[in-house]
Amino acid sequence: MNHSASAQTPPPQARIALTLLLQLAWRNLWRHRRRTLITLCSIAVGFGLAVISIGLGDGSHNSMIRNAIRMGEGHLTVQPSDYLAAPANHKFLGDGKALTQQLANLKITGSVDPRIALQVLASTAHNAVGASLQGMDMQADQRIPILKPRLVQGDWLEPMDERGILIGGGMASKLKARVGSKIVLMAGKQGGDSQAQLGRVRGIFNSGMAELDDFLILSNLGFARHFLTGEGADPARTPLTRFAIFLDDPDQLPRWKTSLSTAVSNEDTVVLDWQEMMPQLVQFIVVDDAGNYIFLMLILIMVGFGIINTVLMSVLERTREFGLLRALGLSRVHLLLLVFCESLLLSILAVAAGWLIGGLAHLWFAHNGIDLSAVMNEGTQIMGTFIDPVVYTELSWSRIGQLTLIIFLTTLASGIYPAIKAARVTPVEALRT
Repeated sequence: MNHSASAQTPPPQARIALTLLLQLAWRNLWRHRRRTLITLCSIAVGFGLAVISIGLGDGSHNSMIRNAIRMGEGHLTVQPSDYLAAPANHKFLGDGKALTQQLANLKITGSVDPRIALQVLASTAHNAVGASLQGMDMQADQRIPILKPRLVQGDWLEPMDERGILIGGGMASKLKARVGSKIVLMAGKQGGDSQAQLGRVRGIFNSGMAELDDFLILSNLGFARHFLTGEGADPARTPLTRFAIFLDDPDQLPRWKTSLSTAVSNEDTVVLDWQEMMPQLVQFIVVDDAGNYIFLMLILIMVGFGIINTVLMSVLERTREFGLLRALGLSRVHLLLLVFCESLLLSILAVAAGWLIGGLAHLWFAHNGIDLSAVMNEGTQIMGTFIDPVVYTELSWSRIGQLTLIIFLTTLASGIYPAIKAARVTPVEALRT
């Protein structure tokens, strides 16, 4: 038993050798204090730039996602299974009343907004334009806090207003409509016929997004439901086209999607998350993220060359010293480990210095933000959503781990070549230099 235990325990000489190697590596780093400090500063500045770039990128992406979810169809959407592939007015949830009860029984931690989305032709005596009619609960829908403050003319719709509509400033200009104007909304039916409803403008909004101001018409659910009734829906069952579900905790999205799919999904109804509802936005974020990482890679390349230069210069200056150590019995492995320990300590210092600079910069921008409105002349709208004018840096713990690991491994890998070069030193040739 004693023999087995001693075989498993590293010999004292190995532990002492590692301690000595670390001590020697630490002293070697600070032989040329100015060179080491310059290297650490360059890494810290590069790391700080990477942190700010990634943080602002994540902040702008998250701003886009939050606004797209609020202005769109929520974190999760319940709608007809074939609607996303080919939207049409005759595709709807016929028994909205039963689905409303099913969703209420799930006790979702968030809000469930019933909606009716239709493709219509809006016309006045002056012009006609294609439009998207959105019927919603005008007192509780999640779009209200965004659009109601942007009402520039007229009043918000009353709950019992069965003919009132709200339009954007762009549409009002195209149709030459104002508050009180009548607008005829026409929609094709599945059989080839058409149906029409008369709406009266109660208010005009200016969201700042051309896609909404030019094409969006808002109404109460009752007005939009007339078109579904024309498609054969039973009004007593409160037909809808979808439910937009907004979660209080977005991190719970996978769990609620599974629960909703189990409860309501069938051959006619499907549950989709925001990524599936807005694939173009997801693709844009992926491409933009790739650009940020390319910028990070360029920084890492410059940092890597700086580290290699520092460690390699240190190795070349100590060629005679390494030869003497070899002559005194230090093995190639110990010599390689000595230089590698220098790179290891430099990596640790680089990460610490990097987070000192980058972390402080991130905290400042996370608190104060940066105003992009001055540099975005065409506005902050993009990909059907918009970025908040003031963007704050945002870094998740996973992103912090990624950045730390990337910098640490890059710095550590930069010391491999100098370490191998030091290990190849032969005593005779080194002592002749």
